[in-house]
Amino acid sequence: MFPRALFFENLFFFFFRIIYRNFRNPKGLQRSLSNVHATHVKHQKYASLSFRSDLSAKTLVFNVEGTLLKSQSLFPYFMLVAFEAGSLLRALLLFLLYPFICLVGQEMGLKMMVMVCFFGMKKESFRAGSAVLPKFFLDDVGLEAFEELRRGGRKLVAVSDHFPRVMIESFLREYLEVDCVFGRELKTGGGYFLGLMEEKKKDMVNLEEMDNIISHDDIVAFSRFNSSLDHPAFSH
Repeated sequence: MFPRALFFENLFFFFFRIIYRNFRNPKGLQRSLSNVHATHVKHQKYASLSFRSDLSAKTLVFNVEGTLLKSQSLFPYFMLVAFEAGSLLRALLLFLLYPFICLVGQEMGLKMMVMVCFFGMKKESFRAGSAVLPKFFLDDVGLEAFEELRRGGRKLVAVSDHFPRVMIESFLREYLEVDCVFGRELKTGGGYFLGLMEEKKKDMVNLEEMDNIISHDDIVAFSRFNSSLDHPAFSH
């Protein structure tokens, strides 16, 4: 019985590695950063963060999907959650649903993946199974972006447009020493995930928490590694 289970586990990871390689994108994504409150904040636009020599005195606000990750799809990350924190059955169901996830559009596809991966899962079970997620994220981080974030920023603020915060917070805080993480929240009940996310809002950031973190420092915000973000929220 055990050898058979081990065989199916190895077979799953074989196909998973194939999927993961196909979704890699060295250029990264050019997705916009969520609106951020910035009262009395100075903002300047630079062609690249490499030209900035004063990052150590700034608050860096960056978009997780567009700045850090090389993969152009969220699917591999959810597949890992389905298998590690869930079960082989969840992973198989998610794999079979992949063609439909591609057809229904990004937001609906994201909701489908969240439902399959998290519905009925204990919060404690996810904490135990998510230990492998930070290593997986680290393997998919662009080297240049990683080095820029590590060398600069008195404070780091990460914003994700799509990932549930529970999936990315551990990696960002432990490996990048990010001060504040903003992502979409999962609904829970009785210690279980309900498989639902809070609706995506135009301004996802908790403004009061952001004010406490930034404390009116100068901000450098960027949605991808080689460009600062020219956003109205950072204008006077």
